[in-house]
Amino acid sequence: MRVIVAMLLAGMLAAALVLDGFKFFDEFGVSEPLERDIEQLVVPMSYSVPVFSRENGTWFCPGGSAPGGLADVSLEIINASAEPAEAVVSGIRSGLGAEPTDAVVTIGAGERTRVRLADLVTDSSWMGAVVEVDSADVVLEQTYLGAAGTSDRALCHTRTSDQWVVASGATRLAAHGEEMILLLLNPFPHDAVLNIRFNSDVGVDTLNGVVVPARRVVAVDVTEAVPVASHLSAVIDVVVGRVAASRVQSQGHAPPSADGEPVGLSVTPATSRAAPVWHLLDLNSTDRDEVVSVVNPSLNETAEVDLVIVSDEDLSRDPIELTIGPGAASQVRLSDVSRLSGLASYSITADSLTGLPIAVMLESTDLSLGSQGDALEGGSETEGSLDSDLGPENVSVAATTGLDVSSTRWLAPLGSGSHGVVILNPSSTSIATVEVAVLEADGRRVETQLEIAPLRRVSLSASELGGERPIIEVVSSAPVVVSRDLRGVSQHQLLPGVVAAEPTPLSRN
Repeated sequence: MRVIVAMLLAGMLAAALVLDGFKFFDEFGVSEPLERDIEQLVVPMSYSVPVFSRENGTWFCPGGSAPGGLADVSLEIINASAEPAEAVVSGIRSGLGAEPTDAVVTIGAGERTRVRLADLVTDSSWMGAVVEVDSADVVLEQTYLGAAGTSDRALCHTRTSDQWVVASGATRLAAHGEEMILLLLNPFPHDAVLNIRFNSDVGVDTLNGVVVPARRVVAVDVTEAVPVASHLSAVIDVVVGRVAASRVQSQGHAPPSADGEPVGLSVTPATSRAAPVWHLLDLNSTDRDEVVSVVNPSLNETAEVDLVIVSDEDLSRDPIELTIGPGAASQVRLSDVSRLSGLASYSITADSLTGLPIAVMLESTDLSLGSQGDALEGGSETEGSLDSDLGPENVSVAATTGLDVSSTRWLAPLGSGSHGVVILNPSSTSIATVEVAVLEADGRRVETQLEIAPLRRVSLSASELGGERPIIEVVSSAPVVVSRDLRGVSQHQLLPGVVAAEPTPLSRN
């Protein structure tokens, strides 16, 4: 085992911390610094997916790179409420240099606003943000522009945590252009210290004593720490403080290599809580190359996991059975599973049979997307757009973590008419009566009402629901699970919905 040890900085065990120095800008300039108790920003860990309420008005965005880097990052602030909302965006940089500035942004009812982090954070290779909002129905997403026009989108976190899990990655840089970065955001005024455990096809590795300085973003180059791994997982154990984390994964060479290796970019929030049950809602093995990764973060227990197939057909299919050792991960390429042959659209429930917490990730590659590109509203391209033209030398790589929570209300912002939502009823006994509405500046418009049978799912496209780039609200009589399939002519991305009511933990049926 290779162990890389970094020196710990002194004075890291301070308690009773105060988050000072966050400055708020108004139209006349800088207001007085706002001192806030750090407990206001440390949200108790309950669920891995974004869960928003009026008591939790802070989003943590691990961010991305500066313009021209691996994943040029901007923020999109989406206001799903019927009233204007205000957001205070506080940039956070990597390394030494000029302190970032803050910006106050007003978002109209039912509207979206883009903020370029590079306008707030100068001369920094990597950058993130803390965003405080005054409305319960504001959603924070990060948009990315990578090499050769590749792009992606990822939700910010609504919590920090002392453990994060990344279920999949690859680092075969020379052979396949695969590069993996872990982005670690520390929004607090004292340093965080963490250990990272890697498990890969080339062995077990650790990085111990990694320091994330106060109010800084650190990019851990996994490609350097664990080179030439075709698949790996990472468990981040924070021993001092709390952080927010995400994975940046690229593949292919830009410009394209002579062998035609396609270029792709995927930025995925890390999983902040392992759980015994996870749902992956939108799978389709007929036109996608899909891989499900399952991680057992336990140090001493073996996980027995069933991947249960949930489809609309009456025929029952046997689950995919996995045995995963302590700290290990297992990957399943779904196209290699004969029992899934001919099954066009389905979901998977990852069920840890003994209740041992696990984490999952779905990676979906669609090489059929490419050279045509959707026209955006107004006929112009937007930086980091979901529908930008990739070109035939690129590949659309979608990745998402599973959903570990259900709720009776979800928000799901969509883009083009081919985007859609998937709604799953996780109950084995109860019917869910669901109302799907579009939230607009002039009010709420109910588009459809339907019933979803136990262990069944429904897919609805944006074109069916009406409106350009609609913000969808899902309200149900019983807890359901919602995800988004952002599929365009040249892009395919998978994102969870955002929980907007009391969350309900998933249980084994």
